[in-house]
Amino acid sequence: MSHPDLLRDILDETVDALGLRERLRAFRALLNWEEVVGKTVAAAAQPEALKEGKVFVAVKSSAWIQELRFQQQTILQKLNEYAGAPIFTELVFRVKPRSRKSPANAAQPEEQPVVEPELDAVTIARLHTLTEPIADAEMRAKVTEYLVAYHRLAMIRKQQGWRECSRCGCLHPGEGSECPFCRGDLL
Repeated sequence: MSHPDLLRDILDETVDALGLRERLRAFRALLNWEEVVGKTVAAAAQPEALKEGKVFVAVKSSAWIQELRFQQQTILQKLNEYAGAPIFTELVFRVKPRSRKSPANAAQPEEQPVVEPELDAVTIARLHTLTEPIADAEMRAKVTEYLVAYHRLAMIRKQQGWRECSRCGCLHPGEGSECPFCRGDLL
């Protein structure tokens, strides 16, 4: 047996004896966050801590928090697949703008908190009409709740300057008339 193999075996036994295997898998997944979640999400959100299966994630804006809440189950699934074990159970998001390195940018004001907008009665009535055909009352309530949250998020994004894609109609934060999907940036 060569020295590297012997050392690897000793380290593996030590890691297992100390019960650190799961923690190492978890931290490996978090260290490779960008590979797991993709460049777009990684540019807006970074993991800060892990405690009892909960990943505490710093996010650059409240609009991104709303977006990531919709993607939470997918992100958890990807993290657990990367770790090779069901380690991650929840993502906890909080707004924490990234520190700016250049002094010129340091003078920029902090992002103002977003007040969740209220939907008007016409929009709420329209959403209830859309979900009326759903027979199961619990499912109907969940779908209505999702649609209300989606419309509120769209209002917040429009307040923050997001644009409607000229091809698919979704809102996007970037420059130009097309969203990253329609431009092919995320494929």
